[in-house]
Amino acid sequence: MPRPNLAEQLRKVVREYLTIAETRSAAEAPLNTLAVARQLGHDRKSLKKYGLDAEIAEAAERQASNGKRSPKEIERRSLNDTLRDRASEIESMRRRCEALIARICLAEGNAQQLGIDPTELWKPIPMPDRSLPFTGTNARHSKRT
Repeated sequence: MPRPNLAEQLRKVVREYLTIAETRSAAEAPLNTLAVARQLGHDRKSLKKYGLDAEIAEAAERQASNGKRSPKEIERRSLNDTLRDRASEIESMRRRCEALIARICLAEGNAQQLGIDPTELWKPIPMPDRSLPFTGTNARHSKRT
């Protein structure tokens, strides 16, 4: 049985690693010949011998164009985005509160023009008298004689 072709095995392993590493950030999976060789447990000279250093360089360019950032930068940007979102939410809530206050003032002004005391608008509605059961309109039909 012939010896397996090292070049084909190495190409297969490197290409699998490169597809995975391209989706990660450069800090998580650096794409250079030495780093890939260390990660895969091969000599960097073997990678250069079989022309895989060019594939690694192309994958590094694709990784950089994907715009993957380090986890610290992602966290920093997400915190800034969170603060910006919170500030805009606070501003929209402030505008809604001011609009509600304006409507309340308008309602009180209209009540005063109609001769209603505006303080009467804020009194709680009294509970209905529930001492007698409600028989409804069909009370005489429910009795069977």
